[in-house]
Amino acid sequence: MHTNLPTRHTTLRNGHLYYNRRVPTHAQRAFGSQIRLRIKDDAEAERLTRRLNDLWAEEEVTLPIDLQDLLAATAPKPTTLTTIAAEYVEVRGIQENPTISSALMLAELSGDMAIQNYGRQDARNFVQVLLERGMRSTSVRRRLNCLSAIFNYGYAEYEVAGRNPFARVLIAREGADRVRRHPYHPSELPALYEAAMASDKRLRWAVPVLGETGCRIAEIIGLRRQDVASDASVITICPHPARRLKTSGSARDIPLVGAAREAMRRLLATSEGEFLFPEYLREGTILATHAGNTLNKWLKRITGGKTAHCLRHTFRDRLRAVECPLELLDALGGWSTVQGAGRRYGSGYSLEQKREWLMRILVVETAHSNPNCR
Repeated sequence: MHTNLPTRHTTLRNGHLYYNRRVPTHAQRAFGSQIRLRIKDDAEAERLTRRLNDLWAEEEVTLPIDLQDLLAATAPKPTTLTTIAAEYVEVRGIQENPTISSALMLAELSGDMAIQNYGRQDARNFVQVLLERGMRSTSVRRRLNCLSAIFNYGYAEYEVAGRNPFARVLIAREGADRVRRHPYHPSELPALYEAAMASDKRLRWAVPVLGETGCRIAEIIGLRRQDVASDASVITICPHPARRLKTSGSARDIPLVGAAREAMRRLLATSEGEFLFPEYLREGTILATHAGNTLNKWLKRITGGKTAHCLRHTFRDRLRAVECPLELLDALGGWSTVQGAGRRYGSGYSLEQKREWLMRILVVETAHSNPNCR
């Protein structure tokens, strides 16, 4: 590592660099009277000098300190983009995509460098290339937000000075290419659930569960048997090694009613092993995107272009229509609540309270429904 700072307290002997420094009287109890330590380069000497100066600034230093440990603590950590992106995802406990894929895209375009080496031109080039590839501006903005979060984390954790190059990046005509995601009309749901349950494809049985819980597809595809009540009356959405959650607020318990409970009973009866959808488990990771693509291909064909995520939009509309309290609505869908700190206090809504409101939007039974599933 190159530095323009003057190097002090170093001597070169027999081709090896040593750090030599007299210890001030008030610190000799902890360090001895003289420091002599072999080091790698001048940059390491500068880091050690700064750290010792900070320690010796105290009026009295009495605790013994291992110099090798001190030197290791001053060593710069790897700050490449992809390394920090992986660390950020791990620390936050969130799902990998789109954060990791955004970092990989940038690394592909500009190289996987230390984060301090990226500039505003890298951000502008990133936007231009994604738009030229046909990505909508809303999706580009989502990628930029992911990268901005990675850089904010990296700058803070690795003490990088400077301005985040991915903050407040402008996108020409942003939003003009937005395609509105149309929800299902509630009258469409009975026939849709009927078609899903009549199929011999297990993945399609997830449709009533998605529709009656408002869950994201990864949340359902990643369910384990232990996340479902034995009578299929409740599911627990929680993170696990094979599937993270989008946000920490996504963790929740949701009652199953109507067609959702019937579908879950069938899934429990036909799944083998720990996971409800073991066919989408590869090397310990749930392939939710693969499942979503497969399910959406079928849904688009029979609904004129609507997807599984449209069911989530529909779920919120249905709860709005019965004037469900906003806080409860957010709790059911795992949406972020921004209505004040007070809403985060207490234990939240009970399962019975959630079930009461879900019963108010219950889809009329299909031919395959069981009255006991209510």
